[in-house]
Amino acid sequence: MRVAILGDIGQHVYHVGDDAMTHAAVDELAARGVNDVVLLSRNVEDTTARFGTDAAPTIEFPWPYADYQRYLADIRSFLAGEAHGLAPDDQVHPLIETLRGCDAVLIAGGGNMNSVYGWLLYERAAVVEIAHHLGKTVVIAGQTIGPLLYGADRDVAARMLSRAALVGAREDSSLTLGRTLAGPAVVPCLDDASFLASTSLDTTADAAPAPGTSAPATADSVPAAGSYLVGTFSGSTGACPRDQFVAAAAKTLDDAAELSGLPVLLLPHMAVEGEGGVDETLHAEIAAAMTARVESRHIASARDTAALTARAALVITSRYHPVVFALDGGVPTVALSLDEYSDVRLRGAMANWGLGDFTLPLPSLLAGSLGAAIHEVWDRRDETATHVHSLRPRKVADSAAWWDLVVRALQGTPVEAPTPAPAPRLLADGSWAADADAARVVFLPMSAELGELRKATEDLEGQASAARAELQGWFNSSSFALVRKLASLRTRLRPRRNP
Repeated sequence: MRVAILGDIGQHVYHVGDDAMTHAAVDELAARGVNDVVLLSRNVEDTTARFGTDAAPTIEFPWPYADYQRYLADIRSFLAGEAHGLAPDDQVHPLIETLRGCDAVLIAGGGNMNSVYGWLLYERAAVVEIAHHLGKTVVIAGQTIGPLLYGADRDVAARMLSRAALVGAREDSSLTLGRTLAGPAVVPCLDDASFLASTSLDTTADAAPAPGTSAPATADSVPAAGSYLVGTFSGSTGACPRDQFVAAAAKTLDDAAELSGLPVLLLPHMAVEGEGGVDETLHAEIAAAMTARVESRHIASARDTAALTARAALVITSRYHPVVFALDGGVPTVALSLDEYSDVRLRGAMANWGLGDFTLPLPSLLAGSLGAAIHEVWDRRDETATHVHSLRPRKVADSAAWWDLVVRALQGTPVEAPTPAPAPRLLADGSWAADADAARVVFLPMSAELGELRKATEDLEGQASAARAELQGWFNSSSFALVRKLASLRTRLRPRRNP
């Protein structure tokens, strides 16, 4: 069986989490005898080198809202044999041939089933449209669905999810929304890369230099497990002014370093390899504002980053996959959500292990609640590690059962997914938790409204741009030129009247 796998890979800006989920998908399928895969990528050569598999070009959707809506409509019309706006050499034609040569399609896990990343939502919708047209089975692995699905995006998501034989939702809120859109084919699961860190530890962690060094690792310089803290912050600071975010994050990490007596390792998850940017830029600013021992690392591979994160003593992050990697290693973790979308993902990942209380909203960074949470987590680190390790056998079994289900669905076998038991909660003790909850009640609805307003603004700007283009096209047309000539002639022929 040949399976096409679509992950958000081959981007100019390397994204640890996206590569991690695709690595996991390739590994899990191979462990179940599915070795014939082709990865759909934006950089075929790079992907082949990284993953050791076949690769083929995916399609890239334009970013503006109106443009990616129009492109999907053209693809649908083409597949239906109707009038369309696709050129004979459009990128979709090679993709159709790639999928024609496959038996099934797997959409790897991710956080792009929403309007925040609408062009990625529509890319996935297009791949599912093509697969459905060709009669290929589609499975959609662990997704965050929503929370923002603006305008037509909701119908696009519903149609895509409904055409899959199996859909995995990695948070409770995604499961609820997914079932509202597409029914019982949407089932709960963990993130695709939930156990990539543990499978990568033996092969990658020993190759990493120790914190505070830039030289290649030696037997003496490999960081011992539990000998450092990890911080990972998205290149975005959300609604917080950047200088305030940097100052508050630096102080939080300084305090954590003083509390633990350990150095801080800043591990980026998005940057251009060899050039930096995104997380690396923000990390450098935070490190410059700190007084504790700190090293701001350059972007590393998904496996290396996962392994280093899972060996830390404590993880503090505003990104999603550091949570996944840390909990794989039983590492106590505190997460900071920057907006509603971020909160859904981070709290969902933490709640899967009963640790949802330890995700705090952005205002907690400035108010000091984040620092108080870190203090509690550090004091209870043995209890937290014991809690996570006690759940691990069940979570590993749940993940294995999910991937068994994925392969059976790809093979066309009807599947019925069991419902995993919820994880027992480890409750926060400190008063900071009530402060964080109060901040969340106000902050997250405001963040959701802002997200929808931004999308509505993008929609209006797209409509205005389209109207201007249509008007300009009329101005440039031969019909308008004729009207101008007739108007000019009429003006010249009009008799003059004396005053």
